[in-house]
Amino acid sequence: MEADRARLSELAEELNAVPLYAVGGYVRDMLLGYECGDIDLCAPLTADGLKNMLSSFTVSEKSMRMGTVQISKGNFRAEYTAFRTDSYEPGSGKHCPNEVRFTDDIREDALRRDFKCNAVYLRLADRQYVDPLGGIEDIKNKILSAADEPRKVFEADGLRLLRLVRFAAELGFDIEAETFAAAKAYASRVEDIAAERVRDELSRIFVADTRHGVKGAHLRGLRLLDEFGLIRLLLPELAALKGLKQNPKYHLYDAYEHSLRAFEAAPPRLRWAALLHDIGKAVAMAESGTMRGHENASAALADDILGRLKFSNDFRRRTVELVQNHMIDINGNTHMPKLRRSVVRHADIIEDLLSLMDADAIASAGSLTRENRLRAAYEEMQRLGLPMSVDMLKIDGNDLVKSGVPAKMRADLLKRLLEDTALDPNLNDREAALRYIEKSRADTEVIWNND
Repeated sequence: MEADRARLSELAEELNAVPLYAVGGYVRDMLLGYECGDIDLCAPLTADGLKNMLSSFTVSEKSMRMGTVQISKGNFRAEYTAFRTDSYEPGSGKHCPNEVRFTDDIREDALRRDFKCNAVYLRLADRQYVDPLGGIEDIKNKILSAADEPRKVFEADGLRLLRLVRFAAELGFDIEAETFAAAKAYASRVEDIAAERVRDELSRIFVADTRHGVKGAHLRGLRLLDEFGLIRLLLPELAALKGLKQNPKYHLYDAYEHSLRAFEAAPPRLRWAALLHDIGKAVAMAESGTMRGHENASAALADDILGRLKFSNDFRRRTVELVQNHMIDINGNTHMPKLRRSVVRHADIIEDLLSLMDADAIASAGSLTRENRLRAAYEEMQRLGLPMSVDMLKIDGNDLVKSGVPAKMRADLLKRLLEDTALDPNLNDREAALRYIEKSRADTEVIWNND
């Protein structure tokens, strides 16, 4: 932080006669006593003018139409945007303005921003605050209010709806009444926002408790999304669970509230999986009249939702696998050898799967009321030193080559050996594993040759 401050002083000195300001979250968090994050800078100077005046910093173009460039030197990074006013296409709700006009009026620049707490400026030359809209008072009172007329703010840019929820959750701020009403009235504007931006904002809301340590911030964020009608618009499959009753013998809540409680109990990395783990219950009920097998419908819907929001293939696959398998041994009567096989089959996600199952159990009964037998199987395998993956076996592909196993059979045989070793610990021995391969090869060759 001190290094950043030194660079900011250098910048201010180099620009000399032009007043340079820090603004936005950097200043807000400084006033709150939080660790400051990304640095946003601004001044009554165009991006081209800035480039011409800076000699010891690197200035990289980002969006010249928006007056935005990146400034860097060593490990220092900051984003600069010239003072401007924005105009949006009426009723579009799109994040990017269709018209930009540069200005030297700091109040005009402040009015284009989302919330007053993000429109406090720190003049870097003398470290004085400039507060055109009363943002410092909002920060003191822990209030979020729109920088301009509230309906105008949300009508112009739908992303501000999600940012409102995120800031309220992360900062533990209340939302001013007119700002709240306007956000609710313009909820449909989020449908104009690119899926990637929706994904990123939701994901930040879902871990809001980790930003500044505000307890329960992630659940508050989710409930705010619901209050504004954004769950219905962005995650209609989740909204469909509202009022869906569950067996009171096993569940304290309906399917919707259960999903939120599982989300609340899950560690940050598993919040998406927890929220979606029962997403298919309404579909299962509609198709069969029961929730039996809902994990299959949930996995399919989770895959659709994560695809719609443009998540990475790896995150999507992993989350869907967690959702698909969260019901393993739900009745507590699976034989231990079969549970060991499940551990092996899902070894790359086993610890996350166990954590998800814990969150599910807490959401069902309010606490962990029974032993997770899959965890017992996993811990037993660890105690016995049993392999969890092919590369932990006592033999490898080179041994199969020496044994004359055809290339097309090797991966399949090693996978089978891995699963059978989970059932029979005696196979966790080099000589026993080689005998297994020799014994299995003939039968496997017949299978491959007949395919």
